[in-house]
Amino acid sequence: MHLKLALIAAFLVTLCDGTAVVLEKITADKHARVNRLKFGFLVRLLNDWPYIVGLILEFFGWILTLFAVHYLPLFVAQPIFACAVVVSVFAEFFILHRTIKRPVAMAIGLIIVGLLVISITASSQKAYVINPTFKIAILLVPLALAVISAVVVKFNSKLANFGLGALSGIAFGGTSITGRMLRFYHPFWHLLISPTFWSLLGYGIIGLLTFTLALQRHRASIVFAANITLNNIFPILIGIFFLGDAPRNNNWLAVGLGIALVLAGAIVITQKSPIDDLEEKPMSQQKQTLPLN
Repeated sequence: MHLKLALIAAFLVTLCDGTAVVLEKITADKHARVNRLKFGFLVRLLNDWPYIVGLILEFFGWILTLFAVHYLPLFVAQPIFACAVVVSVFAEFFILHRTIKRPVAMAIGLIIVGLLVISITASSQKAYVINPTFKIAILLVPLALAVISAVVVKFNSKLANFGLGALSGIAFGGTSITGRMLRFYHPFWHLLISPTFWSLLGYGIIGLLTFTLALQRHRASIVFAANITLNNIFPILIGIFFLGDAPRNNNWLAVGLGIALVLAGAIVITQKSPIDDLEEKPMSQQKQTLPLN
């Protein structure tokens, strides 16, 4: 029963996140580029309703993520989460009236096949007892990500912008890792004194901020590609080597094949997605890069 509910939750996460990305992109493009990592930038975006709706969807997706990763191994949950790019394609179609190109349709089929392959390896699992040293290291990573992001955002190069997308992928992947490590206490308000819970929030805030900045500064397709790749590889490897994640009957071949198909399809979609058309503005209409005071 837990397995079915967790799988349903994981797919609902893709609906929330895939739609939220398109809405957040609409708002991010309306603001001048920034070159400082400040939480105030997110506050400014709250003046626009698409971003508010996107945040609400992100919040529900976050709650569903906690449930999904609590019962699903990360090598099952993360590829499902990556299907948010499929949802973003359809969100673009209905919200922005963009066409769905043939390569994108074929990539969606590739993802579906990959998910079917992964599904045969799925079983309901909870994380093993975690090494205290490893737990402390994972809990402190948001601080390191914040420092690195604050340095990277000062540079206005393609490599730096790609780096912000990659950092957002690591941060969002960190929310899955800490979500899998999190223990739900009774009463639930005891979560507020859990270091894992606060680390999870830290990952989420850093991920949201770096992802929004990356969307604003670089082609959405490149940002998506960097984000999806790191958002999958990082937590999957952590889950396998440190959290005891294992497929049913040790069917690692099916796991590897399924993950490869899903990632390949997701990256093809990000490269062919029409969302980049939003950024093709005349030079006279492009906003200057400004510091955020």
